[in-house]
Amino acid sequence: MIRIKEFIRNCEESRIGFGLWLATALFIILIRDSIESLVSVRSFSSVNMFHFLHVPIFFLTALLSIIILLRLFTKEDILKVSKICLVFFAIIIFPAVTDLIVSFLSKADISYGYIDGNVKDSVINFFNPFYKIPDVPYSLRAEILIICAFVFLYIFIKTRRLLRSLLGGFLVFCLCALYGALPGLLIGGFVKVTSFLFRAFHPYFFGKVISGVVDEGVVVIIELVFAFFSAGLWFWLYDSGKFKAVLMDFRPSRYLVCFILAGTGISLYLCGAGAIDVFIAVRILGLFLALFFAVRFSALINDIFDVEGDKLTNRSRPLVSGLILESEYFKVGLVYLAFSLLFASWVSESCFVITLIFIAVYFLYSAPPFRLKRFFIFSSLVTGIQALLILLMGQLSLAQPGTTILLFPPLLSLVFLVFFLSSNIKDLKDVQADMSGGIYSLPVVFGEKKARRIIAFLVFLSYILAPVFLSGFIYSNFIAVISILFGFINYFYIRRQNSREQAVFLLFFLYVLLLVLILMVNGAI
Repeated sequence: MIRIKEFIRNCEESRIGFGLWLATALFIILIRDSIESLVSVRSFSSVNMFHFLHVPIFFLTALLSIIILLRLFTKEDILKVSKICLVFFAIIIFPAVTDLIVSFLSKADISYGYIDGNVKDSVINFFNPFYKIPDVPYSLRAEILIICAFVFLYIFIKTRRLLRSLLGGFLVFCLCALYGALPGLLIGGFVKVTSFLFRAFHPYFFGKVISGVVDEGVVVIIELVFAFFSAGLWFWLYDSGKFKAVLMDFRPSRYLVCFILAGTGISLYLCGAGAIDVFIAVRILGLFLALFFAVRFSALINDIFDVEGDKLTNRSRPLVSGLILESEYFKVGLVYLAFSLLFASWVSESCFVITLIFIAVYFLYSAPPFRLKRFFIFSSLVTGIQALLILLMGQLSLAQPGTTILLFPPLLSLVFLVFFLSSNIKDLKDVQADMSGGIYSLPVVFGEKKARRIIAFLVFLSYILAPVFLSGFIYSNFIAVISILFGFINYFYIRRQNSREQAVFLLFFLYVLLLVLILMVNGAI
């Protein structure tokens, strides 16, 4: 026991950074997957999304979950727990090597997969040697037993509490069973609940043929959701102060605008779709999360290059307040980028490409040498393009390959023009920062007083354009009236010296809500 404690202490105190930790974990997963492929298909892993994305996501999510559980049970430093778990993570190679030897000696066929059959009986009899589980060989079941034993031993060494250690081992088994039986669990009550919600949300879905097929993308998106929450909880346990600083830097009004645009695109797709797979709800969740992380990464990159300006007008930002270092903030950004592209890639190829273009456009907007935000014409142009990309992401990402999607040029033009015209509203609160940073926004070029009048008129014009372009969907005098009304309210409000961007966003949300209700009542959507 003394030697075990000394070994654990040496592992916990080893000098392993984030990059080395992640690289080691990925290499262990690569070795496991390669040997597993030799056993099951008699060849090395193919270059595809399953082996290079799905398998690492599965194992890293499970590893993160176990690390968090051990931290909660032992109260040990999260970095120490992460290091010792990385060492014992190599146990995942054990079943593949064992099966390779068995298959070589006995010529037996061995396959690996999720628990798809009777989930309840398979989980209850998981350690029963007389109960056979398809695609789950005994070597995998022995691996889970060893992991549970390690968790029990580690918690017992740290706490000397038998019941707590037993509970920790049992909960780790439950986690492994959850990840291993995910498709079978999704096929159960999820289909009934989601079908009911679809039909209750809009009468249009009553005429749809609701089916439910758990494909690989659905499973991975759920695993990525688990990974997202696990990574966030890990960061909070690592440093709650830095976690709160990053969390409080969110700008909900801008995310809501993006979600409204994406939701509009999704609605357009659903209205023209035929039979709807009930698991489209999971892909919609993945789409929203891909968009959320893309926007968050883009905002973070913008903050890194706007530190000097933010010292004048946005002193609460994490980098300006000193709550987090730039190197740490950049690592958080890389996590955002990884989650954005991973979610998008498992929604669809279209979603991945559009998300990547969105990130690229915003990077050119924020980062040198181009830094397009320096000139108000290019800044407005980028904002319009991004709004258009988000709408198209919602409409195109959920379609099956080869499906023809009917686009609506008047609506696309309206979205681009509205955001092109009204995007300068955000520059009114950053006049000092823009002047010091060499950014030629409208307030800097024309002066704040004159720029307010120009911006107020452009926002008013963006509202007036709505009934003109929407006439292709539906003509309504009421739409024209509320558009003019909201346009005038925004015009006079923005001209006030103490006007706030949040109030303009709030009026926009209210206007969109009224517009959607009118279109729904008139059967346009």
